[in-house]
Amino acid sequence: MLDHLPMTRSPGSHRDREDQVTTVCQECSVGCGLLASVRGGRIVDIQGDEQHPISRGRLCARGTAFVQGLTLPERLVRPAVRKKRGGDFQPLDDWKSGMDLLAERLRQAREKHGPDSLLIGCDLEGGLDFHLGAMRFAHLWGTSQVFGSLGQPLDSWASGLDGPAAPCSDWVHSRCLLLVETDLAATHPVAFAWVQEAQRRGAQVVAADALFTATLAKADQTVRIKPGQGNLLGLALTKIILAEGGQSAQAVEAGFKDAAGWAASFEQMSLEGVEVALGISLEELQHLARLLARSGPVTVITGRSLANLQHHRIWRTLATAMGWTGQRGGGWYPVEAGTPPFAVRADAGGEKSKAKSEASPTLAEVRARGNLQAVICSGNSLSEYLAPFGLAEDIGVVAHFGSFPNATWERASMTFPAALWAERDGLAFSNDGAVQWGAKIVEPPAECRSGLDFWMELARRFGWEAHFPWATEDGRGDRAAFYGWLMAQSSCTAGLQLNQLQSVQPGSQIFWPAIEGALPGAGKFAPHAAPVALASGSQAAVTADYPLALQMARSSCRSGDASRFWPWTESLAREDAVQINPETALLLGIENGDEVVIDTPQGALPARANLSRVVPRWLVASYKGMNGDGVNGVPALVHKIDQLPDEARTLLKNLTP
Repeated sequence: MLDHLPMTRSPGSHRDREDQVTTVCQECSVGCGLLASVRGGRIVDIQGDEQHPISRGRLCARGTAFVQGLTLPERLVRPAVRKKRGGDFQPLDDWKSGMDLLAERLRQAREKHGPDSLLIGCDLEGGLDFHLGAMRFAHLWGTSQVFGSLGQPLDSWASGLDGPAAPCSDWVHSRCLLLVETDLAATHPVAFAWVQEAQRRGAQVVAADALFTATLAKADQTVRIKPGQGNLLGLALTKIILAEGGQSAQAVEAGFKDAAGWAASFEQMSLEGVEVALGISLEELQHLARLLARSGPVTVITGRSLANLQHHRIWRTLATAMGWTGQRGGGWYPVEAGTPPFAVRADAGGEKSKAKSEASPTLAEVRARGNLQAVICSGNSLSEYLAPFGLAEDIGVVAHFGSFPNATWERASMTFPAALWAERDGLAFSNDGAVQWGAKIVEPPAECRSGLDFWMELARRFGWEAHFPWATEDGRGDRAAFYGWLMAQSSCTAGLQLNQLQSVQPGSQIFWPAIEGALPGAGKFAPHAAPVALASGSQAAVTADYPLALQMARSSCRSGDASRFWPWTESLAREDAVQINPETALLLGIENGDEVVIDTPQGALPARANLSRVVPRWLVASYKGMNGDGVNGVPALVHKIDQLPDEARTLLKNLTP
């Protein structure tokens, strides 16, 4: 692990430059400090900022390799359209003609099918301003169908309630760290360095996940659970810790407004069927609960995918009840929850607004309506988290805003090139709740725009330019004005000024809420409503034709689609990898790396075998999954690409659960 002392660069390593830009790396949500040397409009050297309080000079491989994406030959730099799906894109001269065409198609869809015929998917590659602009545009349009890859809408975080209890640098004071469904070692390696430092100082590192990951490989203890069941794990652990009494019961009395009601809720909860619901035995669960109860202080780190599932806040409940919150090295740390709530719809009303007041629907509800006629996607959102809900079929308009070819681009009818984060300036929010100004390093290609530019251009065509007033003289988005307005609308950032962020002293940070620069403390909370039973679905209903179950469980991070062009990333985790238990693979004659096919009632999925004892014998786990399956599992059969399905079925008759 890297030392905390400054790491002096070799003399002359960045001497030949015209400018040096101090900014924030935005490849993930750690928010490392970055120094970029520029010559002739190109980045010639990258290094970590040794004075930055989060990273202290550290910079992971992605934090330097992002430069490759700026000049990739495959990069999208022109708006383009195609007449039919699967045909070739025809480049357009400028954004104007493309936006005119998109606006006309959207107008037709709205007139025939209503405002809910439009859905917007926001991938992090498009930038924070694309997501915020989408929410404002959708409000004017009259729909609430805006979905982001973080799961939670950016205006729905309860202030402080879903934020991290302490910065990741405090992890070194933990006695135990529990990482639940997050591959921090691969996706946020600089933050994971604090985990390793705590481990070096004697802390136990426990990782719970459905797949074998780099994090599991480095943990002291591992817990295998079913995909997407991390929050249920928290419920079960809380139930056991409370049932065993001791100091835990006293913590409940001290930490909650209605301690009796909170405890009674869990007394009614049954652990019956916990092995089926979680894929972990009651004995293993009790062992983990006792480890946490006696370790203190404990830091619980949960993956971002859990934020969009039921009972996400059980982890804060558990951390508060145990007294970990408020201690150095203790509390709950939800990864990528460091963005404050934004009242981005403020002032977006007037006669033009036909927005609805109801809560945002789920993707499953949108699919059930069957009314979609148009989708606007940034990055690879259509493939990453919209396609599993069957939203890509028979849609007349699919507009893509991004920087690189990907599965969303391949299914799009229109594409608009996006500026990368190094080519645009704006606010950057870290996992820790720090707010920083990410200065632009270089200029983007002529036709590459920001997310704010995209929505301002589209809004003009519907007469809504007064509701997007942040424009420069050339009509582009004034990002400084936009973010200054945005901060003033939120109670968490009101009072912060851009010049404060742009001139922050080396080695210091500004956090939200902007109250004495402090992160949320322990406080007192209302009781957590626990379910009566841990009934979270069961093992897929296997049959003779499909004797296995397929689960989708991917490990995600902020970096965009440029990474799939980098040769070194192929050695980290293949996108087409499917994890198979070695005993199941032995029956089928499958070896590590073999090309295989996963058959399901919904179709076939080509993949490459990745043998792992983390998955049980009856399960195969894919990063992709099948459209419509989500994380709940469907009956499946796996066989080598040159093997007949019936032969595989015969061999799997000898498989025991």
